[in-house]
Amino acid sequence: MNNTNNNYEKDTYKAGEGNRMSQNVQQEFVNKELWEKFRKRFKSNTTEASYRSDISEFRRFCGKNLKDADRGDVERYYAFMKNKMDSGRISPLTVTKKFRELHSFLKFAADETGDDTEYRDYFYPYLKNMEKERGLARSIPVEDMDALLEAASDDLMAYTILTLMYRAGISSTEIAGLNGAEDFALYGDEGYVLLSGREEPCYIPEDAWKILMKYMDQRDEHPSLFYNRSGRRLNIMYISRMMKRYCRKAGIENYSAEAVRNCCAFNLFSYGASPKQVADQMGRTQQQIRRYRGMSYRGNLRRQADELVKIRIESP
Repeated sequence: MNNTNNNYEKDTYKAGEGNRMSQNVQQEFVNKELWEKFRKRFKSNTTEASYRSDISEFRRFCGKNLKDADRGDVERYYAFMKNKMDSGRISPLTVTKKFRELHSFLKFAADETGDDTEYRDYFYPYLKNMEKERGLARSIPVEDMDALLEAASDDLMAYTILTLMYRAGISSTEIAGLNGAEDFALYGDEGYVLLSGREEPCYIPEDAWKILMKYMDQRDEHPSLFYNRSGRRLNIMYISRMMKRYCRKAGIENYSAEAVRNCCAFNLFSYGASPKQVADQMGRTQQQIRRYRGMSYRGNLRRQADELVKIRIESP
């Protein structure tokens, strides 16, 4: 966490906007009562963490509570983000996501309190000219996913992580939070994982369960399910670097862990699962999972049906 803060302060200074991070920001994150109501709309801790992170990042940037920020603060924040975007450090869609989330909370706060003078939304005008979020979530062509799995086949931990994201729809944040056998359960012949922030256990398909059990049989005793060579619990940055390493080894473009996870939902829809079934598996709402209905993905899946692609994953 300290490294993240230091990097942010350095980036802010380089942006030249005169907004160094305040070291003494003691204000309340946001109104606690409003936040409790707002967070109930989320179905997973991952979504809540994203909103909390983006709101906190903006507050640190301008040194003010969100409701106290003025038009100039938002203008400087956009200039800072554009600088990072233009230099290739973040994608245009990441900037869109941040502004959409800040806009979303302010709109909720104004609607909930009936006061749009206290909660002024200066973020929305920028959204009109930003790169739109894709109508569909990004996925990985099945032939590239096959190549990625092949590239990671000599690293059982990496292979297991990819399998859990691809077949069970578990996010990198959720994977980093897994501890050990206590997080898993068998109900009859079916395996499930108990994920923090999800209301129901998450089903793990049989092929993924076998790979998981193989990994657990070979791992050392450790308080975390996945850990690095130094014995430290993995974090999402490690998983991001892991993705870059094996995408490069596979000779495919640089896909994210989220894109691997998205494939789980695309596969479920391609094989006829209902929106509720997909939402339950992914820990999302039925409205959120509409982005995973991809006819082009389904077409690609059919074209690859006779090729050596791993929809059902084999042990490495």
